[in-house]
Amino acid sequence: MGEIINSKRIPDKKVSLKILADHKTMSNLKGHLRNVQVFNPNKCIHAAQINTRGNNGVTKYFRIPLSVRSRKKQNGDLTYQKIDTSSKTFYIYTLEK
Repeated sequence: MGEIINSKRIPDKKVSLKILADHKTMSNLKGHLRNVQVFNPNKCIHAAQINTRGNNGVTKYFRIPLSVRSRKKQNGDLTYQKIDTSSKTFYIYTLEK
């Protein structure tokens, strides 16, 4: 994980950020330094559940709460990224609009 150590307003309604991150975080980006999204775990406010199925609960499903999912059918590729920290594991799913 990283920390924003400086922010500065620049023209065109943008903000320039200076981020301090450890080597492991930067190596997880694997050289992809464009289109980086800033993520804050304190914004994870929607409760969710994991359903288990099968023998001894070996199959697990992330349930998407009704409060955050739309009623429209979603088309497109679904991808995810798993981020492990010392205290939490984050699964970030991406679905094209």
